[in-house]
Amino acid sequence: MLKGHLQIDLHNEITGEIKRVEQDNLVTNALGYVLGLAANVGAKGNNHFSDLLPAATKALGGLLLFDGTLTEDVNNVHFPMGVHLIGHAGQTANTASKLGGSINKAESGRTDTGYVNVWDFSTSQANGTIASLALTHTRAGENPFNGAQYDDGGFTTDRSYCPLTFDENSGVLYLYSGGKIYKKPYYTNIVKAYTPYLGEETQVFDFAFDNPASYYWSVMDGYDGYLYAVYVPTVTSQGTVSIKLRKVKISDFSFQEEAEQTIAVSNVTAKSTGDTDFYEQLNAVVSSGYLYFISYDENTLYKVNLSNTVDVTEVNFGNIRCRKIYPMRGGGVFATFEWTGTTSSGSTTTYGSPGVIYPDGKYRLNAESTNSVGYPQYYISHETDCLQRFRLWSNTLYYSFACNYLGTICNLSSPVVKTSAQSMKVTYTLTDAV
Repeated sequence: MLKGHLQIDLHNEITGEIKRVEQDNLVTNALGYVLGLAANVGAKGNNHFSDLLPAATKALGGLLLFDGTLTEDVNNVHFPMGVHLIGHAGQTANTASKLGGSINKAESGRTDTGYVNVWDFSTSQANGTIASLALTHTRAGENPFNGAQYDDGGFTTDRSYCPLTFDENSGVLYLYSGGKIYKKPYYTNIVKAYTPYLGEETQVFDFAFDNPASYYWSVMDGYDGYLYAVYVPTVTSQGTVSIKLRKVKISDFSFQEEAEQTIAVSNVTAKSTGDTDFYEQLNAVVSSGYLYFISYDENTLYKVNLSNTVDVTEVNFGNIRCRKIYPMRGGGVFATFEWTGTTSSGSTTTYGSPGVIYPDGKYRLNAESTNSVGYPQYYISHETDCLQRFRLWSNTLYYSFACNYLGTICNLSSPVVKTSAQSMKVTYTLTDAV
């Protein structure tokens, strides 16, 4: 069992004043979950324990900072969408990012009873209100928007399966392909000779798409007990778009379908759900009761309240393009962003970064990214309660586990506000409790 202790030092670089905050924090079940998953997925050949242990520098070697409080529950392990990310850090140096801090190797290290990590944030990093902090995997600390850990191989199938949802009680994985939903038993047990593996498939539902054909529809888990199929036609100039929506119950895996809806949204443009035949690339989704779709020029995301469809919110990204989206647990969407930049040699190129768009319309991405990207290699993923992740990429179904989890939860008794006049040092001590 681990115990955590947090210390924050805010140093005013102008006046020299130092403000210190200290308190203990909750350790969640995330570490136990991912170690258990590592044992099972590693049975196929890849040993993920080397990426998780020692925990202090790997499985709990990253840091996330938020502007709101987190629910203090050992089972609250998923990346939160009800508060905004203010800063992050891993086990590397990061001087360019406005969000990312750097590990202080000189002051980090083993103690007599555990390990201490020290992270430094400059005056330009992690500015704003800090109300809570969490330890996470070092990979997520360095890039919190990439939620998948190492893939441990993929399943070879005769069709491109999109993972839709997973019944953790029965161990059944539900997949979408070509307008139909299939189920396959998913076997993981460390004492088996060969795991994980998928059992025989059974078709459980057919959308019977005919107007339009199946590849014009986006199908996803709305994280509200329903699967959704969405069709959006292309609207190139400001006008009204008529969106088709189909809803199928999965909270009890009955697959009962409700009547198809047509939703008219005026004064918008729209990028069609059928502009590509690759299931892993979505232009419209439903997430926790809201429909999201991308504008034709990709500079705007529209959010429609399905309980009141005249309630439409626009999220504008300026010169940044939102290429693809996918629903997140807790609301909002994961997104791939692109923008045009200039290289050191003066040539024009395309840069990109993954990011999140929160339910309230705020968004976060690595705006300093110099990763050159072409067409985004976006993927559909489904994340289970215990952090297992299934994803489709390049027509292969992979299994892995999420790494942007909440490994600890520390809500500050009083939030602190970091300004551009202050640098910050975060010291997180993990102790092996007896």
